[in-house]
Amino acid sequence: MELIDLKGIGPKRLALFSELNIHTPEDLLRFYPREYLDYSQIVPIKNTADGQRVSVNVTALSDPTVFYTKGKYIVSLRVADASGKATLRWMNQPYRLNQFHAGDVICANGVVSKKRGTVLYNPQINRTGGGIIPVYESIKGLTQTVIRESIGEILQHCELSDPLPQEWLSQYRLIGFRDALHAIHFPSSTEELECAKRRLSFEETFLYFTAIRAAKSDRERKNGFSFRTDGLLSAFRNTLSFDPTDAQLRVMREIETDMHSDRPMNRLVQGDVGSGKTLVAEYALSIAASNGKQGVLLAPTELLAEQHYRTLRKRFPNACLYVGGIPAKERAELLERIGSGKAEIVIGTHALLSDSVRFRDLGLVVTDEQHRFGVLQRAKIENKGIRPDVLVMSATPIPRTLALLIYADLDLSVIDMLPPGRKPIKTHFVPQTKRNDLYQHLAACAKNGERAYVVCPLIEPTEGYEGLSLEELYEEIRAKLTGIKIGILHGHLPDPEKHAVMEQFRNGAIPILISTTVVEVGVDVPEATAMVIEGADHFGLATLHQLRGRVGRGEKPSHCYLLAKKMTEQAKQRIQAMLESSDGFEIAQKDFEIRGSGDLFGVRQSGDGEMIGVLSGTTVEILEAASSAADAVFTLPTIQYNALLERAKARYRTFDQIAHN
Repeated sequence: MELIDLKGIGPKRLALFSELNIHTPEDLLRFYPREYLDYSQIVPIKNTADGQRVSVNVTALSDPTVFYTKGKYIVSLRVADASGKATLRWMNQPYRLNQFHAGDVICANGVVSKKRGTVLYNPQINRTGGGIIPVYESIKGLTQTVIRESIGEILQHCELSDPLPQEWLSQYRLIGFRDALHAIHFPSSTEELECAKRRLSFEETFLYFTAIRAAKSDRERKNGFSFRTDGLLSAFRNTLSFDPTDAQLRVMREIETDMHSDRPMNRLVQGDVGSGKTLVAEYALSIAASNGKQGVLLAPTELLAEQHYRTLRKRFPNACLYVGGIPAKERAELLERIGSGKAEIVIGTHALLSDSVRFRDLGLVVTDEQHRFGVLQRAKIENKGIRPDVLVMSATPIPRTLALLIYADLDLSVIDMLPPGRKPIKTHFVPQTKRNDLYQHLAACAKNGERAYVVCPLIEPTEGYEGLSLEELYEEIRAKLTGIKIGILHGHLPDPEKHAVMEQFRNGAIPILISTTVVEVGVDVPEATAMVIEGADHFGLATLHQLRGRVGRGEKPSHCYLLAKKMTEQAKQRIQAMLESSDGFEIAQKDFEIRGSGDLFGVRQSGDGEMIGVLSGTTVEILEAASSAADAVFTLPTIQYNALLERAKARYRTFDQIAHN
């Protein structure tokens, strides 16, 4: 069966499926829902809680009304059940105005806000009764109904053999393949859905581990370049005005051993914010340069790339910075310098992935904040050389047990101590009643020559978000702190404006910077002593910890201030974790305990080397079981082994591309 054979699928819908990277019936079966709307558990209005996603069974008290606010078209519908009244409210969905009438019985699912009565914002409506309804990523012209019906037809007519050995099902407590696919798309209960998630999480994780183990094995059988390293560490240390920490020296020696070997290095360096990973990368780049090889450092943002460039050009005069938005003439000159080898060290962003960027002799690839890059992107930059050594760095610690499982294709180094002199950052939760006191503290910081960040989750006011947006906070602080210049920074600003604002913040012309999370990485201003995080309940622990790490880099004591209004239980746990610890690895462990492994893998369903969306519920137990199965696969009979290996390589083909470099 082909997709074109499905009922209602013609060339137009086939093209729409292709835009979602769905080309075969199996692709569609593996196109897992991004979320579920659970209409099986109805909650009385009076029992709903702020921030909770619920289903309510209500009656419309009147016809819908419409009003406009701040350029938004709002449809509002008053409803009630036996326990109380509520409002259903949709933004910029004018068609809702004609969908309902007084007396209609409605089953609605949405997130509750208790700010002004009980309101469900942008609720989904179920007219088919109860049950658990899957919601898929979609595009215009391809409705949820078409996706669900197409999947149902495939399940009804396609033969589906289980890719896993039958004995594994009982060994690892897994349901069968067909049952899992049916339950993930058409769950009859939450229990059935959890069984499906467990089975498919295991399988996807097993295939991932199998692919990276095979790629690592293939890669280790091939020779790379053996760098000369005699005396380089001693010479490097002599150029420093400080002594590296024992942890930095340990990791430098591990990198040195890797680079001296003729086996291509493939190492991950984990270190907390401020632990000195850049110095370690600088040493690796100096080894490459001293051997006549080019090195490249790939960063996820221009701010971070520029920060690295300012640091590295002091040691490497021929270093160059390559980012997006460079004028054509300058770009041509940079491409010539990189291609000819005149640029020994190249620092840049995703722009370096372009086919126009070619190296003369690339010997080392360093990727900073590696979790911001997919495996496919890592492969693309690595393939610009002939089996270059690879060093990836992350300031987002995860528990070591998980790191050894997830990054099984990488050797792991940990910088587990901070340089002497790094002052601890005191973290405070600020009640709304103390907001004005906090503003006065920011004014005092500014007058003392210090800098302060104020970070917001949203640029503009947004319905359903109770905290202040960047725009609102800017107006409020500007009104209260007259005479103090305040800057704004966010991703929608033109690059020249962003650079100008950051430079003014660095030199003190702007002492208070109100920003989105664009300052999460790559900003190093030693004079910054205050980090204010507005709407802290809307950020994950890793982001909160990274933002806190933007201060505490100078001589003066530094503070992090967390502000939030009504918080969910998980948000309270995250805030408490921030108050109790400043250790990134402790924070990571707590984060895992709160929400599971989830986003450690990413959620794209692209097969490009990223883990799959269904893994948002993956547990350590599943990871360990899948890892064990990936080890066991090499002991299976040849036919089974080859079939599973080919399936793993097809699913995560990027690892195969890296291995064959």
